[in-house]
Order: sequence, then C-alpha cells, then structure tokens
Amino acid sequence: MASSQPGSPSTVEQDVPPPPETEPTEEKEDKNQQLTTRRGKGRPAKSQHTFKCSASHGKDKQPYTCGQCNKAFSKLRNHSRSHTGEKPFVCTECGKAFMQAICLRIHMTQHSGERPHSCPHCSKSYPTLSKLKVHQRSHTGEKPYFCTECGKSFADPSVYRKHRRNHQGHRPYSCGQCGKTYTELKDLKNHERSHTGEKPYLCSDCGKAFSRSSSLACHLRIHSQSKPYQCEQCGKGFTQLSSYQSHLRTHSGEKPFLCPQCGKMFSDPSSFRRHQRAHQGFKPYPCDKCTKRFRQPADLAVHQRVHSGQRPYKCQNCDKAFVASWDLRRHMLVHTGLRPFSCTECGKSFAERSSLNKHRRRIHSTKDHTNI
Repeated sequence: MASSQPGSPSTVEQDVPPPPETEPTEEKEDKNQQLTTRRGKGRPAKSQHTFKCSASHGKDKQPYTCGQCNKAFSKLRNHSRSHTGEKPFVCTECGKAFMQAICLRIHMTQHSGERPHSCPHCSKSYPTLSKLKVHQRSHTGEKPYFCTECGKSFADPSVYRKHRRNHQGHRPYSCGQCGKTYTELKDLKNHERSHTGEKPYLCSDCGKAFSRSSSLACHLRIHSQSKPYQCEQCGKGFTQLSSYQSHLRTHSGEKPFLCPQCGKMFSDPSSFRRHQRAHQGFKPYPCDKCTKRFRQPADLAVHQRVHSGQRPYKCQNCDKAFVASWDLRRHMLVHTGLRPFSCTECGKSFAERSSLNKHRRRIHSTKDHTNI
C-alpha cells in the first residue's frame, strides 16, 4: 500500500462502481438492424424515449362539407357519388356498377358463391360477418338501434340511418312523374320502375320478372320451398322477414301503424300505406288497356288479368278459376262450409267479413235506432 507523500493531503479509498459495460459498436448496429426489420421496411427503430404530441392534427375533424346537402365528411369523394349517381366500380361478371369498392367486393361473392358466415339457427349463410349479425337479430328479436324521436327501433343500422333521414326531412331524390321523394337514389330507381314497368330481374325457373332484386330473392324461396322464418307459436313458416313480423302481430294484437287522419290502426305496414292512399285519393298506377287507375301495383296486376283472361288461381275441388288469390279463398268457404265471421250481437255467422258488416248495418244499427 503506497503511503502518502509528506505535504500532500491525505486521500481516502472509496468503492466507486465501475462504468456500465457497453456493447461493441458492431453489436449495436446488428440489433438496430434487426429491430428495423421487425418494424417494417424503411421504418426507423423505435426509440426508448417516446414523446407524444398533444395536438390532434384534425383526426377527429370532418373538414369537407358537401355543397348540396351541407353534410360534413372526412372524405367527400364517396359521398358526392350519392348525388351524381357515379358508379365507377363495375362487376366484370354481370356489369352491375357500384359507388364504392367495398360494395363491389361484397357483390362478387354472389358470383363466386362464397358465403363463409353461416347462421346457427337456420340454413342461411352470408358473405360478411356484419350481414350475418343483422340476420341473427331476426331470430333473437334484438333491435339495438333506437330512434329517440318516435321510439321505433331497428335491427339493421342501414335501415335505421334511412329512417333518421325521414325525421330530418332530407329526401333529395324526387320522382319526375308523381313527385314522390326518397332518401336514397336506389330507392328512387326502384320506384321509377313502377311507372316504366321495367322488370330486369328474371327468375330462371319460371320466367317471372321482378322490378327489385330483393323481390326475386324472396320469389326463389317459393321454388326451393325455403321458409327460414318460423313462428314459434303456431309453426307457420314464411319466406320473407316482413311477412313473419306482420304475422307475429296477429298473435300479440299489436298494431303500431296509426293513421293520423282517422285514427285507424294497422299491424301490417303495407295495409297502412294502402289505407293512406285511400285518404289521399292517390292512384299512381294506370291501366294501359282502360282508364282505370290503382293505388298499388299488385291491384293493377290483378286488374290486367281481366283484360288478358288469365285466371291463375284454380280450385282443386271444382273447375272454377280466379284472377286473384282472395277470390279463391272466398270460394273455398263454399266447399269447407266455414263461416269464420260471427256477429257479437246475435251470434249469426258469415263466410265473408263484408257480409257481416252489411248484416250489422241493416239489422243491429236499425234496432239501436228504434230503441233510442
């Protein structure tokens, strides 16, 4: 141990920690190169010291405003096509065009037959998981999209958004023939076919044509005898969800569609719309053979059979045939002897509701008037 020299201050030995071992420069470079490779080509290695910028840089902003409807979007190009009708994405198989690339990709699964998402409750399958989730709500009855203005709820978010536009009064697409307005361009195109008579969707099994692709899809279930919507109370099956939902109301007695003019209530939306046209006197469907006009295309189709002589509804018990299905049902009561409409006043029963109403007016209204 060395002794301190005279005249120099004394020193005390201390345990000083050694400097940290440093990796060789080549090893550092190799590690940085490996980290760069893992993070992706051309991206720098992640620093241990990260500094976060508090500015949002417009991430939550919607800087682009549509000049036609004043709506704001983060990307305006897709929305502007809803006004112009531009559809740049064309299917090479059938020629159908779409406004967005994602819609074309979903459509292509119809040609490839790829439907990887199957419903565990029925035999239906779908090309996307989102469509399957919407379908499953038809089994569970779940309707998570609630309208705060009218209380109506929806299972499908796209139907909910369309419904919201009705409250907002935003219906920019107008029919040039009858003035009816729509929230979406595709709904206007479907409606215009009711005036032109165009039916581009053809059934390959029987040749029947339809103005809407959804109508053709429902019709095809008749040939396949597929009825995916089954009533748990009575076992009756339906090809369409709307028919199934209307049928459920016959058990519950629910009538959610209220006429604002007379207060009459309906369980079926189509019956409600038909009733409203009766108040308005609106008959947009003319017959090209005579001067008659009709409130809905189904009534026009039945009437046209009078001119053509077509009677597609035949009785299995006799040789009679009818132009309309309800005429056949009424005729079948002759064979069965059923009289389902009973008078609550006297118990007399009738085969037709109209006969019951006539009976009430003639007999019981007269009695009431006499007693008064």
